[in-house]
Amino acid sequence: MISASIKMALVRLQWRRKLYGPPKPHLLRGAIADQFPEEPMFHQHQDGAVLYRYPLIQYRWCNGEGVIAGFGEGAEILVRVPFNDMPLALGNDQVSIENVLISCREELISITPKLVRYRFVSPWLPFNQKTYEPYLTMDEQGKANERDRMAVANLLLMLKGLGIRVEERLYATVEAGKSVGCRYKNQNLLGFYGNLLCNIDLPDGVAIGRAVSHGYGWIERC
Repeated sequence: MISASIKMALVRLQWRRKLYGPPKPHLLRGAIADQFPEEPMFHQHQDGAVLYRYPLIQYRWCNGEGVIAGFGEGAEILVRVPFNDMPLALGNDQVSIENVLISCREELISITPKLVRYRFVSPWLPFNQKTYEPYLTMDEQGKANERDRMAVANLLLMLKGLGIRVEERLYATVEAGKSVGCRYKNQNLLGFYGNLLCNIDLPDGVAIGRAVSHGYGWIERC
């Protein structure tokens, strides 16, 4: 791969009244999925089964507003949705969408001669409960090496999910910052803030790791 182009859409939903409290991307995902039960792109389920693929529609939360990111086919679906005045149930909050801000763009992804630094806007979840246990037994250098290995694996999975094949060697390292406990599907997982350095040019708003459809692992260029 020298460079590849992807279509990206970002939809920001503003409510008729201010919402307070913790981020609600999982509630936003459930509410939108309820509106479109027959479209698996919104919820990663089809015929009662989970679709194990990189989600092309992802849900986030920023300053009390819902944010939905779409990539490739997901972007094409998002821009056709009539979000205005759509009633949504976000847990105990019944809300209605007042304003919809949509941005669409074509983004180039390419291998770079030097490492590019990105920051994790939301916690990165590299491990599941099973892989987290051996990580705990490692010394500090071993943990750093394992985070770097998982970063490369996560990047490759993301690129594959976007339909991009990388033939060059991919390098990545993580400057781990604060670690936080995260709850995902009744599991307690470890999330990391900090920086990701890799030899690939990525658009702001892509995400890597576990639970990206729930708002985790979202990165932006430093």
